[in-house]
Amino acid sequence: MKKTMTAFTGAHGTGKTTAAYKHALTLKYCSPNNSVHALCDLEADCPFLINKDTSEEAQTWLFANQIKQELSAHARFDIVVTDRTVIDVVAYTYVAGFHSLAQAMLAYAEQHMFYYKKINFRKIADNEHCHPDGIRDASDRKYRQDVEDVMLDFYHRLEESGQFSFNIQYV
Repeated sequence: MKKTMTAFTGAHGTGKTTAAYKHALTLKYCSPNNSVHALCDLEADCPFLINKDTSEEAQTWLFANQIKQELSAHARFDIVVTDRTVIDVVAYTYVAGFHSLAQAMLAYAEQHMFYYKKINFRKIADNEHCHPDGIRDASDRKYRQDVEDVMLDFYHRLEESGQFSFNIQYV
Protein backbone atom coordinates (compact mmCIF):
# COMPACT_ATOMS: atom_id res chain seq x y z
CA MET A 1 0.00 0.00 0.00
CA LYS A 2 1.11 3.53 -0.70
CA LYS A 3 1.50 5.52 2.51
CA THR A 4 -1.10 8.22 3.06
CA MET A 5 -1.68 11.07 5.47
CA THR A 6 -5.08 12.66 6.04
CA ALA A 7 -5.32 15.85 8.08
CA PHE A 8 -8.10 17.75 9.76
CA THR A 9 -7.46 21.47 9.97
CA GLY A 10 -9.13 24.62 11.26
CA ALA A 11 -9.19 26.80 14.33
CA HIS A 12 -9.33 25.20 17.76
CA GLY A 13 -12.71 24.04 18.93
CA THR A 14 -14.00 22.76 15.59
CA GLY A 15 -13.90 19.06 16.42
CA LYS A 16 -10.71 18.24 14.54
CA THR A 17 -9.38 15.81 17.13
CA THR A 18 -12.68 13.97 17.47
CA ALA A 19 -13.01 13.75 13.68
CA ALA A 20 -9.41 12.54 13.32
CA TYR A 21 -9.88 9.74 15.86
CA LYS A 22 -13.18 8.67 14.26
CA HIS A 23 -11.63 8.70 10.80
CA ALA A 24 -8.62 6.66 11.95
CA LEU A 25 -10.93 4.09 13.53
CA THR A 26 -13.01 3.85 10.36
CA LEU A 27 -9.87 3.43 8.25
CA LYS A 28 -8.62 0.67 10.54
CA TYR A 29 -11.94 -1.20 10.22
CA CYS A 30 -11.90 -0.78 6.43
CA SER A 31 -8.19 -1.63 6.07
CA PRO A 32 -7.40 -4.18 8.80
CA ASN A 33 -4.13 -5.21 7.12
CA ASN A 34 -2.73 -1.68 7.19
CA SER A 35 -1.17 0.06 10.13
CA VAL A 36 -3.18 3.17 11.06
CA HIS A 37 -2.03 5.88 13.44
CA ALA A 38 -3.90 8.90 14.85
CA LEU A 39 -1.54 11.78 15.56
CA CYS A 40 -3.47 14.17 17.80
CA ASP A 41 -3.17 16.91 20.42
CA LEU A 42 0.56 17.51 19.96
CA GLU A 43 0.15 21.03 21.33
CA ALA A 44 -0.67 19.56 24.75
CA ASP A 45 3.01 18.61 25.11
CA CYS A 46 4.30 22.11 24.41
CA PRO A 47 6.37 23.29 27.38
CA PHE A 48 5.58 26.95 26.61
CA LEU A 49 2.41 29.05 26.77
CA ILE A 50 0.28 28.81 23.63
CA ASN A 51 -2.83 30.51 22.20
CA LYS A 52 -2.97 34.28 22.70
CA ASP A 53 -0.15 34.16 25.28
CA THR A 54 2.24 32.38 22.92
CA SER A 55 5.80 33.33 22.09
CA GLU A 56 8.03 32.88 19.05
CA GLU A 57 9.77 30.11 21.00
CA ALA A 58 6.47 28.29 21.57
CA GLN A 59 5.42 28.60 17.93
CA THR A 60 8.79 27.37 16.74
CA TRP A 61 8.52 24.39 19.09
CA LEU A 62 4.99 23.61 17.85
CA PHE A 63 6.04 23.85 14.20
CA ALA A 64 9.16 21.71 14.60
CA ASN A 65 7.34 19.13 16.73
CA GLN A 66 4.45 18.84 14.25
CA ILE A 67 6.85 18.16 11.40
CA LYS A 68 8.96 15.76 13.47
CA GLN A 69 5.95 13.74 14.63
CA GLU A 70 4.40 13.63 11.15
CA LEU A 71 7.64 12.46 9.54
CA SER A 72 8.11 9.80 12.20
CA ALA A 73 4.53 8.55 11.89
CA HIS A 74 4.70 8.59 8.09
CA ALA A 75 7.83 6.43 8.21
CA ARG A 76 6.31 3.89 10.61
CA PHE A 77 2.64 3.57 9.56
CA ASP A 78 0.75 2.94 6.33
CA ILE A 79 -1.98 5.45 7.14
CA VAL A 80 -1.62 8.53 9.35
CA VAL A 81 -4.50 10.75 10.42
CA THR A 82 -3.63 14.02 12.14
CA ASP A 83 -5.77 16.67 13.77
CA ARG A 84 -3.85 19.60 12.29
CA THR A 85 -1.39 20.49 9.57
CA VAL A 86 1.75 22.59 9.68
CA ILE A 87 -0.39 25.39 8.21
CA ASP A 88 -2.35 25.48 11.46
CA VAL A 89 0.81 26.40 13.36
CA VAL A 90 1.77 28.98 10.74
CA ALA A 91 -1.65 30.65 11.03
CA TYR A 92 -1.51 30.83 14.83
CA THR A 93 2.01 32.26 14.55
CA TYR A 94 0.79 34.92 12.13
CA VAL A 95 -2.23 35.88 14.27
CA ALA A 96 0.11 36.18 17.28
CA GLY A 97 1.91 38.94 15.37
CA PHE A 98 5.08 37.02 14.52
CA HIS A 99 4.75 37.76 10.81
CA SER A 100 8.39 37.22 9.83
CA LEU A 101 8.49 33.88 11.62
CA ALA A 102 5.17 32.88 10.03
CA GLN A 103 6.47 33.71 6.55
CA ALA A 104 9.61 31.64 7.16
CA MET A 105 7.47 28.75 8.43
CA LEU A 106 5.16 29.04 5.44
CA ALA A 107 8.09 28.70 3.05
CA TYR A 108 9.11 25.44 4.75
CA ALA A 109 5.51 24.28 5.14
CA GLU A 110 5.09 24.47 1.37
CA GLN A 111 7.83 21.84 1.07
CA HIS A 112 6.11 19.64 3.65
CA MET A 113 2.59 19.82 2.19
CA PHE A 114 3.11 16.94 -0.25
CA TYR A 115 2.80 14.49 2.67
CA TYR A 116 -0.90 15.32 3.01
CA LYS A 117 -3.11 13.50 0.53
CA LYS A 118 -6.41 14.77 1.91
CA ILE A 119 -7.13 17.79 4.10
CA ASN A 120 -10.49 18.40 5.77
CA PHE A 121 -10.94 22.03 6.76
CA ARG A 122 -13.45 22.33 9.60
CA LYS A 123 -15.03 25.79 9.73
CA ILE A 124 -16.12 27.37 12.99
CA ALA A 125 -19.63 28.08 11.73
CA ASP A 126 -20.40 24.43 11.01
CA ASN A 127 -18.33 22.75 13.72
CA GLU A 128 -18.78 24.42 17.08
CA HIS A 129 -16.97 22.16 19.55
CA CYS A 130 -15.15 24.74 21.63
CA HIS A 131 -15.13 23.69 25.26
CA PRO A 132 -12.70 24.75 27.98
CA ASP A 133 -10.11 21.99 28.29
CA GLY A 134 -7.13 23.76 29.82
CA ILE A 135 -5.23 23.83 26.51
CA ARG A 136 -7.21 25.99 24.11
CA ASP A 137 -8.58 29.49 24.56
CA ALA A 138 -12.28 28.71 24.36
CA SER A 139 -13.67 32.12 25.26
CA ASP A 140 -12.55 34.46 22.47
CA ARG A 141 -14.54 33.83 19.29
CA LYS A 142 -12.88 36.74 17.47
CA TYR A 143 -9.45 35.19 18.09
CA ARG A 144 -10.65 31.86 16.71
CA GLN A 145 -12.19 33.62 13.69
CA ASP A 146 -8.94 35.51 13.04
CA VAL A 147 -7.05 32.20 13.05
CA GLU A 148 -9.59 30.63 10.68
CA ASP A 149 -9.42 33.59 8.29
CA VAL A 150 -5.62 33.40 8.10
CA MET A 151 -5.73 29.63 7.58
CA LEU A 152 -8.25 30.01 4.77
CA ASP A 153 -6.05 32.63 3.14
CA PHE A 154 -2.97 30.39 3.35
CA TYR A 155 -4.80 27.34 1.98
CA HIS A 156 -6.32 29.35 -0.87
CA ARG A 157 -2.87 30.63 -1.80
CA LEU A 158 -1.49 27.09 -1.77
CA GLU A 159 -4.38 25.82 -3.89
CA GLU A 160 -4.00 28.65 -6.41
CA SER A 161 -0.31 27.87 -6.86
CA GLY A 162 -1.34 24.52 -8.34
CA GLN A 163 1.83 22.78 -7.16
CA PHE A 164 0.30 20.61 -4.45
CA SER A 165 -1.23 17.17 -4.75
CA PHE A 166 -3.48 17.29 -1.70
CA ASN A 167 -7.24 17.33 -1.95
CA ILE A 168 -8.86 19.86 0.41
CA GLN A 169 -12.48 19.79 1.46
CA TYR A 170 -14.15 22.59 3.40
CA VAL A 171 -16.63 21.09 5.86
